[in-house]
Amino acid sequence: MVIRICDDIVYREVDGSIVTLSLTSGEYVGLDAVGSHIWRLIEQDGRKESIRRGLLAEFDLDDQACDEELDGFLSMLTAKGLVTIDGSRLRTQGSG
Repeated sequence: MVIRICDDIVYREVDGSIVTLSLTSGEYVGLDAVGSHIWRLIEQDGRKESIRRGLLAEFDLDDQACDEELDGFLSMLTAKGLVTIDGSRLRTQGSG
């Protein structure tokens, strides 16, 4: 599984956290420290397994908790139109 940041998303680090802006919808999304860490891992290597390994190395998580948290976060990013997963961009109707 490969996760990529969408082309119409711009982002910056502000006080250690990532803030994103969709150029299409104008929607801002601010990420907390863990979300910002995941975003940086997506930038480095969008393969889900690489992201998972990075989270397990950085945080005190067991495998199951890591998988659940990562899957939930990736679902949120996808629903908000911030990332694609294996080329599929899903966006919740009515958002933005």
